[in-house]
Amino acid sequence: MERDALPAGEVMGLHLEGSPRARGARARTHPTHAARGRRRDRSTVAGLGALSLLALLALSCATTGGPSPAEPTLPTEDVLPDLWRFWDAYRSEPRADQVRGFRSTVIAAHPGLLGPEVFGAPPADREVEQLLVELPRLEPKLRSLAERMPGETRRVHARFTQRFPDSSWKGPVGLSLSFGEFEAVWRTVGGRRTLVLGLDALAYYRGPYANVAPVLDHAFARGLLPAGSGKGDAPLWWSLWEEGFPLLVARTLNPDATAADLGLPAPSDGSATAALPALARKARTSLDSTRDADRRAIAGGPDAPAGRTGPLLSLRVAEQVVGGTSLADAARFSGPPLRSRIDAALGALAH
Repeated sequence: MERDALPAGEVMGLHLEGSPRARGARARTHPTHAARGRRRDRSTVAGLGALSLLALLALSCATTGGPSPAEPTLPTEDVLPDLWRFWDAYRSEPRADQVRGFRSTVIAAHPGLLGPEVFGAPPADREVEQLLVELPRLEPKLRSLAERMPGETRRVHARFTQRFPDSSWKGPVGLSLSFGEFEAVWRTVGGRRTLVLGLDALAYYRGPYANVAPVLDHAFARGLLPAGSGKGDAPLWWSLWEEGFPLLVARTLNPDATAADLGLPAPSDGSATAALPALARKARTSLDSTRDADRRAIAGGPDAPAGRTGPLLSLRVAEQVVGGTSLADAARFSGPPLRSRIDAALGALAH
């Protein structure tokens, strides 16, 4: 989920040991006989120990179905350790020195995740300074979230691939910084399709202990879809699907997620529902438009004219398009048949 950058001055507004043998009555035997007896005792104990171990192994296999499978892993590039090393060294330095130090350490160590391949241009000094201004307050939240994210990402991805067996993406993930611009985006970094997570935005907007599974499921679902609907800029109908289908997946896989978790208006927000028909009519007249202004007017977002009604419209369209089809099969929808379904869904929502 992408977010607009915040105003200047802010970055983001998310054994038991064996007992000795008893020394009681000992048999008075010849030393040789005693030695032979001790050897026999040791052999017996060793044999019983081996049998016990085999029995335990057999029981384990019988009750667990064999050894547990190894936890799936995703190749990951993590920016945060370098951020904390930088911060420990430059925390008390003048701001200008901090900005230079951030560039020479953090950005220099991660030129792909913190460079033009993700942002279109290197982060400006103003963006770096905004992050550094906020970092003292953001640090506890960001540290807590950063500790959770590798495990959360692996867990959610493993669950997602069980539901969507056609998903072939196996990483990498970039645990990175977005300077408030996004929570999760897909980018090609170093020639590899990479899911880049803006942990600073996640920590600020959602907090260190927020439910991040909807964000990750939304991102993985968007990753199932083609990069676009064809040559050139994507038309508006594709943008509706590209947002609505991941929202539907995130809501389905996370039934306990709140409206806020999904970036949707609260159920009590009657104004968003009331605005749906007019927004659906507007979208229907611009289905094939590739203009950013038309897309932004419909898609919605924190500062967009459609507000939170835009994501709600995308979700309602996806619900009608998918209908009784499985989500795994719906992920393959494309082209003119998909456009026709979206047009019909908008027509139904326009009344």
